[in-house]
Amino acid sequence: MILMMGGTTESLQIADFLESKNIDFIISVVSQYGADLALKHHNKVQQKAMDQAQLEEFVQDSSIDLILDATHPFAKVASQNAMTVAKKMCLKYIRFERQNVYEDDKNIILLDDLQQVCDALEQTTGNVYLTTGSNTVGDYVDRLGVDRIHVRVLPTTRVIDKLTKIGIPADRVDGMRGPFEKELNIALLKHAHATALVTKESGKQGGINEKIEACQELDIPCYIIRRPQLDYPVVVENLTDLDMKLEELA
Repeated sequence: MILMMGGTTESLQIADFLESKNIDFIISVVSQYGADLALKHHNKVQQKAMDQAQLEEFVQDSSIDLILDATHPFAKVASQNAMTVAKKMCLKYIRFERQNVYEDDKNIILLDDLQQVCDALEQTTGNVYLTTGSNTVGDYVDRLGVDRIHVRVLPTTRVIDKLTKIGIPADRVDGMRGPFEKELNIALLKHAHATALVTKESGKQGGINEKIEACQELDIPCYIIRRPQLDYPVVVENLTDLDMKLEELA
C-alpha cells in the first residue's frame, strides 16, 4: 500500500495516474479543502495533520510500504517527518518534487525567508501584493503595517476569518484559486496599485512564471522566497520518472 502525502495540484495528477495503473494507495491531506479536492480523484483520503508519531502509527495500521511525498515544496516539516518515518520503519520513499523553471531577471529578488523580504520592503514604499498564503500574513502586517498589505488567498471560510481577525479589510483581499495567467496577474496587481509582489519558489505548478512575467510587464520587483533545501533520498520530477521508479522499487 502506498501513502501519498498530497495537498498539491500535482498530487491530484499523481492520483489519476495511480488509479490508471490500478495501484492501491491512500491520499493524506491536511485541510478539508484538500480532502474535498482529493475525493474527486480517489476514494481513500485521510484528512489529518500528522506529526511523526501519528504518521508512524498510521503507516503501521494501514500496512504502508511506500511513502510518496507530493507535499508542497515549503512543507518542510511534513517531508522531514516522512523521511524519518520511512527510514525508521524501513519503508520505501519517493519525493515528487515540482520543478523550478525561470531565468534570472532584473525584476527578480531572491531571498531566504520572510524576515529578509520584510527587511528589503521596509526600505520601500507602496502596496505589497502577497501571494504566499494566509499563514504568514500577520507577520507581514506586524513588520510593514496593514495599510501596505494586499493579499491573494484561497476563498475558504477559515482563511477569510483569519484575515479578518488580523485586520485586513475586504478591499485588500483577492479570494480566488489559482494558478493564474499573466494577464490576470497584471490586472490584479494594477487593481491593488501594487509596487511589489511577494511569492514563494513554489515551482511551475504554483504559477511562479506567470507572476514573474506580470512583474516584468509592470516593471515592479518580484520578491521570491527560496524553497527549503532537503536531502531527499529519491527524487522524481514527472509521471514518467515516477512510473519507472515505482517499477524499480516494486
